[in-house]
Amino acid sequence: MSPEAFTADRIHREIKELIVAGKFTPGLPLTVQSLADDFGTSTSPVRDALNRLVGERLVDMQGGGGFALPGMTRRTAYHLYSFHGDLIRTIVKVMARLDELGPPPAFLLNKTAGGVALAHATAEFFALTAACSPNPEHLDAIVQIGERLAVLRLHEGAIGRQGEELATLWNVTRSGNRNATRVAMWQYHRRRLLRVEDISASATRTA
Repeated sequence: MSPEAFTADRIHREIKELIVAGKFTPGLPLTVQSLADDFGTSTSPVRDALNRLVGERLVDMQGGGGFALPGMTRRTAYHLYSFHGDLIRTIVKVMARLDELGPPPAFLLNKTAGGVALAHATAEFFALTAACSPNPEHLDAIVQIGERLAVLRLHEGAIGRQGEELATLWNVTRSGNRNATRVAMWQYHRRRLLRVEDISASATRTA
């Protein structure tokens, strides 16, 4: 692999981390030259990295070959949460090896836990749950949709008591009771769909 390819891999990874961490406002244009200056490299590996992110649907291609973060409208957010719920319902039907989930992190019951820690714990929980499916495509799909949901998860404060909610959901899932898990997952997604306008508006306002 050429040095430029290594550079593109690094830039791809670092831009993705910034997107998932909510460091970019949804809809923000991404200027190739500015990013190249920030990373101290030429524009070619930056463009390669952004094209990879387009394929992952974390970046949009604009007219004239430009790039931008996808916008986050109420409709977009609703569809992301809804699709995530559809995937999880499919996974619950076939999941096994639930002992591998382990107990939820203790900090989830700490009312001072911040949005970043809660968002990371949420991504970890759903990835662990998807890994209990015998179909590896489920894990790949959950990780990918989780990356697109990341900025929304950072702004779920309007829902309230997310830590307690996630700890309960975690314990219900690892109990192996499929019916209880299905109901708990439905309630989790329903709460977000009901507040999706507030969540998407908060995510769009924050840089």
